[in-house]
Amino acid sequence: MKKLWKVVLSLACAAALVFSLGAGALAAGAELTLEEVYDAAMEAQRMAQRALDQQAVENVMSRHVLYHCYGEHREEMEEIWVQEPANQATAVFGRNQGYEVGYDYIWQSYVVEHDASWLQSATEWCNENGVDISGMTDEEIIDTYGGVGQLLLHVTTTAIIEIAEDGLTAKGYWYTPGLLKQTDFDNADSMWENYGADFIKEDGEWKIWHLHMYTDFQCEFGTSFTGSTSSGELGGAPGTTGVGAPPPGGAPGGGGSSADVGTTGWIGGQINQSTYKQWSTRRLRSEMASFPIPLPYESWDFSEPNYGVTVEQYESLGIDVNDWYAAHS
Repeated sequence: MKKLWKVVLSLACAAALVFSLGAGALAAGAELTLEEVYDAAMEAQRMAQRALDQQAVENVMSRHVLYHCYGEHREEMEEIWVQEPANQATAVFGRNQGYEVGYDYIWQSYVVEHDASWLQSATEWCNENGVDISGMTDEEIIDTYGGVGQLLLHVTTTAIIEIAEDGLTAKGYWYTPGLLKQTDFDNADSMWENYGADFIKEDGEWKIWHLHMYTDFQCEFGTSFTGSTSSGELGGAPGTTGVGAPPPGGAPGGGGSSADVGTTGWIGGQINQSTYKQWSTRRLRSEMASFPIPLPYESWDFSEPNYGVTVEQYESLGIDVNDWYAAHS
């Protein structure tokens, strides 16, 4: 049914454009050839498909926002992240501190260690507040009390979505003002970030392939911006790390170790995480040389600007991007 309405919409758009073209030609006293009518129909169908793709990509990113807010990282990675082997091998999750490369590596920190962190905080909260969880499994504790005392919400704005001319990949950018609150913080924080993502179609459905969160600044509400940081973490907050060093577990806020997960791993040292003293939009933008605004493009090319890592960085982890090209030839 879902594919049917897409076909119907595409045909309707094509018919509308052909009718418009024909009416204009008749008004001008001209005649259309069959080839011109066919070309107009194909162009209308292409335009309709691009519009549908842009909306679908927007929906995928919005689903990420909600999954992340609810702490449903497992569901997110299973449902809207890439699942094909060649895509998973080149999947990337980037932050200011660096990049996690490979679906398995991302899963370890974004799912396994996130759930462990939520289990720990939920258990502590229940014990401190006299809530009996003795008969509950870890999964039940997380489902019922996971995220208690935590709020992390990023809304997405200013969407710029470019669908490749071949319709197989897409690049998207959003600005995202966010709200962060934890019980061990005295105040709520304002977090202002850039989201960039590369998407790829798998069996006709758009999936997240590379996701990059670039924090401009974070500070408590009501405080001076000159006291904020560009690292995405408050000084002393859980998960804060130095430049070039992977956070515990390979991701901010994680625990344990991910060093032995899969054949891919961590690439650190992305930007200088200094405290801003002089504010300007041009300075913020100058820090984001590795975070390009999407531009129209024909087809995927790892050597072109994207939200993953460079070919050389892939190679440093033993990943040959030619394997991806071969799988998608």
